Amino acid sequence: NPMYALFIKISLFRCMILDTAENQCILALLRILEKRKVRYALMFKETKVSHTTLQNVLKELLKGEFVLKRDIEYEITDKGKKLFRKLEELKAILK
Repeated sequence: NPMYALFIKISLFRCMILDTAENQCILALLRILEKRKVRYALMFKETKVSHTTLQNVLKELLKGEFVLKRDIEYEITDKGKKLFRKLEELKAILK
């Protein structure tokens, strides 16, 4: 059923942008990295989340190849840029 499939997709997208610390951290990190390469300490300062949350989010973003770590700096990948744009679009649509 196409309507059911659409409902499931919308439900999943809503889950992605719920106002949780990790989801907000994902958006904040991708927003920061979209502008420039940064070190962990600056990400921690700018995201204002706990070290645990930041480390968990970075781990998942690295594993999914949305972010790369080069020496001591992190940078966004093309895949990460696409994810960021889609999350921003979804956030605007679901407001």
